[in-house]
Amino acid sequence: MKIQTVRFGEMEVDESRLITFSKGIPGFDEDKRYVLLPADEQGETPFFFLQSVERAELSLLLLDAFSFFEGYDVELGDSVIGKLVIEKSEDVLVLTTVTAKGGLKEATTNLKAPIVINHSKRLGMQVVLENKFYKVKQPLFLHQQKAAIGQV
Repeated sequence: MKIQTVRFGEMEVDESRLITFSKGIPGFDEDKRYVLLPADEQGETPFFFLQSVERAELSLLLLDAFSFFEGYDVELGDSVIGKLVIEKSEDVLVLTTVTAKGGLKEATTNLKAPIVINHSKRLGMQVVLENKFYKVKQPLFLHQQKAAIGQV
């Protein structure tokens, strides 16, 4: 199928790559179908774009937070496991949304509410974690992380 994107223009996407968010994503409740695109052609970066199939202008920058934050731990409750029909941990992809308003050097990521995708069933949802130490706006880069905890 063909989809329109602001970043990549018109793209041909195999329908088997579509990910369904049955309730949408908070703030984007109307959009239910997305495709996950690597941020680079080689797929070597921890960044991705979650592109809405319905709206070209809706594309979320996502990050494999495990590659940036050692010790990041995501525990999914039975409700989430059931809704996403998760049978094996290998089927789960956990990504966090990135906000880069001042450029990538000032970027933050939402460790508190990751996007969880069952890539074998092509289902996804945003999940709010119980861990009180995870921030909605966690600085991505070390100098920002130190500043956030007063070490600069």
